[in-house]
Amino acid sequence: MTGPARPTGRPARAGRSGRAGRAQADRAGRPERDRRGRPAGGAGARPEGAAAGSPGRARRTARVTRPGPGRRRRALWIGLAAGVLVVAALVWLTVFSPLLDVRDVAVVGAAPDQVEPIRTAAGVGAGTSLLWLDGDEVAERVRTLPRIAAVDVSRDWPGTLVVTVAEREPVLAAPAPGGVLLVDATGFGYRTLPERPAGVPTLTLPPGVLPSPDEAGTRAAADVVVALPATLRADVLEVRANGRFDVSFVLSGSREVRWGADTDNERKAAVLAALLTRPGSVYDVSTPDLAVVR
Repeated sequence: MTGPARPTGRPARAGRSGRAGRAQADRAGRPERDRRGRPAGGAGARPEGAAAGSPGRARRTARVTRPGPGRRRRALWIGLAAGVLVVAALVWLTVFSPLLDVRDVAVVGAAPDQVEPIRTAAGVGAGTSLLWLDGDEVAERVRTLPRIAAVDVSRDWPGTLVVTVAEREPVLAAPAPGGVLLVDATGFGYRTLPERPAGVPTLTLPPGVLPSPDEAGTRAAADVVVALPATLRADVLEVRANGRFDVSFVLSGSREVRWGADTDNERKAAVLAALLTRPGSVYDVSTPDLAVVR
């Protein structure tokens, strides 16, 4: 007789359909995971496109755009056109534009009566470009004026030409028709005045000899006067020059100085200054080591 069946302590196995149902239920209750076992979505999931190691932050991608050949050619042509425009502007400014034309000629260092003669001699006409002006030629033209000893030409941009001059200084006054001819330190006679200026001694040359830088007596007389101290030079009334080796002059008080040759002038001037402390009418320093007072 067969009794009731006893439990074996182990549930009976479910069929295939039961197992498939349970697996589907388990998957429905769990989040999906990727191939590495991490949740595919939800709070712990990484957004699509997020950078590795930076959860929640979108990946930044830098794209380098290189200009194509057509764009590079356009940039090159634009640069060339700009360069041509700059060169054309410079040419117009320096050649055709009146911006750098001479509008004034400033004269520095001249006596008032010489300003206009200097401007005329400079010969700078209206419309002359200050940039292309030849300053040496201007200086040469101004130097032809008898009273001008030295000339310097400079530019004061944008439109002023500056002519700086040094006028000749008289050291002697030679008799001439209508008055006296002023002679500078080089022996050059440059100006005639009605009478001798104060402090300028008279130059006496042999009859028929005219003052000139090439005339030995004129040069010797000028060298002697320049060698004298300023206080003594102001006391000289007349310089007589019969040649380079025969120079003498007259001081106030009818005192005569026999200088001799145009040599050793500085030493003779020092000896003469000492001799003039003695009374006398003739002071001979032609041989400075044997100077004589009579």
